[in-house]
Amino acid sequence: MGGVRQARRAAAVLVVLALWSVAARAETTTELSGSILVFPKVIFDGTRDTIIQISNTSNSVIHSHCFYVNAVPECSGPGDCLEGTCIGECTPRWQEVDFDIWLTKQQPTMWVAGFGRFVDPFDEPCRIDLANNGRNDNFDCYGAGTDPGQIPPVPDPFLGELKCIEVDSFGAPVSGNHLKGEATLVSTDTGDASKYNAVAFLGFDQDGNNTLCIGGGDQNDADLCPVGAEYSACPDTLIMNHFAEGADDPLFGPESTVSTELTVVPCTEDFEQQAPSRVVVQFQLFNEFENRFSASTTVDCWGNFFLEDVQARLFDVRTLGTRFAQTRLQSSSRSASGIIGVIEERHQLGDAVTHAAFNLHEEGDRLPQDYIFIPEGP
Repeated sequence: MGGVRQARRAAAVLVVLALWSVAARAETTTELSGSILVFPKVIFDGTRDTIIQISNTSNSVIHSHCFYVNAVPECSGPGDCLEGTCIGECTPRWQEVDFDIWLTKQQPTMWVAGFGRFVDPFDEPCRIDLANNGRNDNFDCYGAGTDPGQIPPVPDPFLGELKCIEVDSFGAPVSGNHLKGEATLVSTDTGDASKYNAVAFLGFDQDGNNTLCIGGGDQNDADLCPVGAEYSACPDTLIMNHFAEGADDPLFGPESTVSTELTVVPCTEDFEQQAPSRVVVQFQLFNEFENRFSASTTVDCWGNFFLEDVQARLFDVRTLGTRFAQTRLQSSSRSASGIIGVIEERHQLGDAVTHAAFNLHEEGDRLPQDYIFIPEGP
């Protein structure tokens, strides 16, 4: 009997270890620190700006190489895409600006996308205004603390993403898993704010070159990725629970309306050649009675749209017949990239508008490998 018990204990330990091993190579995370941070939605357009926060969770100095990608659409003819006056086709630009930051042990840092942050050894420390009941203007402390390096302001307008990759002092990627981040989207006129966590990819074994191998399991390219997966996989499925378009907010009453804006970023990106990725996003939509609907849309470089823009009236409360719904998103089998993203709800009552941002739930690992190609370090 003792031998049987020991065998059972050993089998249980092996099962736990196997499950731990699988969990260790799970999809992306918004709760743990990682080696790649993705801020899918960064806005600076005259009415909204974005506060970026990044922290070093380790007890040593770390370096990070960051990329802003501006996807403001460009009109092929006269007019302006953002103003809705374009006569022609609106094509997203793919304009990349990169910079480096370094953080001392356990150091958090922040900057506003539209302002950037410049190195100034004479920055004043952040002080509490005792004469103002302990309150101070948000900008009183802007730039306080140890500067992480020179961070350029984004151009006006900017609609796109920010991606930061942990590197060593020579610019080679490392799997330190020391970066954690948050982004706050702020309305510059009303002060309305919504916040989400940066999406983090966990780092595994590295070969130190400029091809970052994202997941893939056994389906990897041995020439590009000789050590296999270097980072956790892009998720197989994104899940969002949301209001039907045009539904009322039960907290604000029947005169209110709710709409949902989805931001999608391809997992595969080529910063070396500055080439955008194209992905077909498939939607499976379920109302509260579990009736199923489907749709698809194509995302070039970066996608940001209200659900009602995916397919006319499909996400509408009158079509779904329920106030709430669940949508599952996947990249099509023909797409050469997975997807990650965030959503932002827009609640309106009369002229009053508030926003709330949410990270998406994830299910499974995408088996085809994704890649991030970065320029070689100095």
